[in-house]
Amino acid sequence: MYFHYPTLFRILRLSFSRQHFSLRHACLTFVFLIPFLVLRTFVWLIRLLDHIFFPGFRKQSLQIPIYIIGNPRSGTTFTHRLMALDQQFSYLKLYQTIFPSVICYKFFGAAGKIDRMFGSPAAKLLNGVSRKGFKGWETIHQTGPEKAESDEMFFVYAMLSPLLGLLFPYLKDLDEATFVDFMPHKEREKLMSYYRDCLQRHMYATGPDKILLQKVALIAGRLQSIYELLPDIRIVHLVRHPYESIPSLVSMFDAAWKALDPQARKDARANKELADLICRYYTYLYEFKKNLPENQFIEVRYEDLVSDPHRTICRIYRALGIELSHGYEEVLEKETSKARRYKSRHHYSLESFGLNKDTIYRNLRTIFEVYGFKP
Repeated sequence: MYFHYPTLFRILRLSFSRQHFSLRHACLTFVFLIPFLVLRTFVWLIRLLDHIFFPGFRKQSLQIPIYIIGNPRSGTTFTHRLMALDQQFSYLKLYQTIFPSVICYKFFGAAGKIDRMFGSPAAKLLNGVSRKGFKGWETIHQTGPEKAESDEMFFVYAMLSPLLGLLFPYLKDLDEATFVDFMPHKEREKLMSYYRDCLQRHMYATGPDKILLQKVALIAGRLQSIYELLPDIRIVHLVRHPYESIPSLVSMFDAAWKALDPQARKDARANKELADLICRYYTYLYEFKKNLPENQFIEVRYEDLVSDPHRTICRIYRALGIELSHGYEEVLEKETSKARRYKSRHHYSLESFGLNKDTIYRNLRTIFEVYGFKP
């Protein structure tokens, strides 16, 4: 398993620097890092056993995967979970991103069957723990052990994910974690070799003949590297107005910072760094798509997805040349009918997080013009 030690050393240095130090956050840093490194070591050891008991995973192909991408809070999760209902796809569940090992997949699969025989007491316990663990996010991003999720944990294990900013709000100083594509070529090769290895294990364990369906909202900074690894990738790009997506994402991080590092919220420094990063992601995604063949890329507006999910999903299938089975279309209609009745209770503004519309507009003037967003 690839591990980027420079990022670890950097977050430790920043956490204990005079500028950022607080006793509360210093304690929480060790509360996080020690269990994290123990868990990572356990996963590393179990993955070694995969080579002995399930060596066939190394020959598993990764042909024509589908990636649902976009800046965070743009509808990627909703799209992913609708498409994941189609049996022809294989997708990652949250627990599978935490335990990316064939042996773990087999163990949890067998344990789940036994648990269901006794009324699912273990599943109920885990769901309860999950609800408490993600308290504050339940109306923003619902998740749980069995929920379809992003593969972000693979990169958290490597210490190369923007998600590290939840506990370490120093995104401006975490260059490699936020933009893998700018790392030295040899390091990127090592990281992508590890990433391919994770995907191969997943497909081997869940359906070698299925289509890999991924959803990654924080992918922008490593999209070129993934494209080089998977050149036949098909991309569904969700686009939402920056004035809506940015404060919605900041609200997620702010919920964590409120509990873990209140100091980071005092002058909105962390909020501004996160907003600046997402602006860079908007621009990077826009530039990336220019060099992608049209048959590998479809763009979806967030408002179209929300207003008519069924029609939007059907459009995605047609654009990607995927067969829409009668059985799945019935399931899709049922789920999208539920979605139409859902009304979000949350409305976020840039100003409520110390952010400024004029600054966002200046950073994204080209994006506003291209997509016709109102300033």
